[in-house]
Amino acid sequence: MIINLNDVIWGLILTVWVAIVTLYISRVISRKFGIYFTRKIIHMLGGGVVAVLAPFVFNSPIVPIIASYILMLYLMLVRIRKADMSWFMEKGNLGEIYFTFSFGTILLIMYIIDRNYWDGNSVYIAILPLIFMSFGDGITGIIRNFVYKKRVKGFWGSVGMLIFCSLVGYYIYNFVGLIAGIIATIAEVLPHIDDNLSVPFFTFLFLYLSVKIF
Repeated sequence: MIINLNDVIWGLILTVWVAIVTLYISRVISRKFGIYFTRKIIHMLGGGVVAVLAPFVFNSPIVPIIASYILMLYLMLVRIRKADMSWFMEKGNLGEIYFTFSFGTILLIMYIIDRNYWDGNSVYIAILPLIFMSFGDGITGIIRNFVYKKRVKGFWGSVGMLIFCSLVGYYIYNFVGLIAGIIATIAEVLPHIDDNLSVPFFTFLFLYLSVKIF
């Protein structure tokens, strides 16, 4: 069975959790630390927690995929209707939409390629890029917020992301994972592309080729 009752229950639980993070916890944080910091907290407490738990609580990636796209459509509707979510949304910055798009699409692409990937270690070919996007990018943003007091692709933020992503990558996929962590850090500082697209898709491509092809 692709979706069972357990998946539905956990889907509802994690959807409620993401809603609490986005609508309540982040609002409180924004009052003290501002929009940029708040967006990174949402990345980690929302997407990051789901990414870490998903392989353990879901029978397949179907529910996370569907939930990601529903959330993406909801955020798009919020922007179209110009509803007030100014504590984490910025005019001209579609990062939260790219984030939800990448989350669902990485899982979907891997599912199309391999319907059974969720049952083995191959699950982390898709999950690890989402962890990089959620926690790695979140960590670098928080460090930059405190060190530079402004939004800038600064050195120390990249160092923080490199350390986190390399260690987590190595733990999951040894040296292949370590290299993926380095790629994630480089992808995050690339100009002209949102890091919510570059980090997950570049690292996913590398991991798939390294683990499955070569």
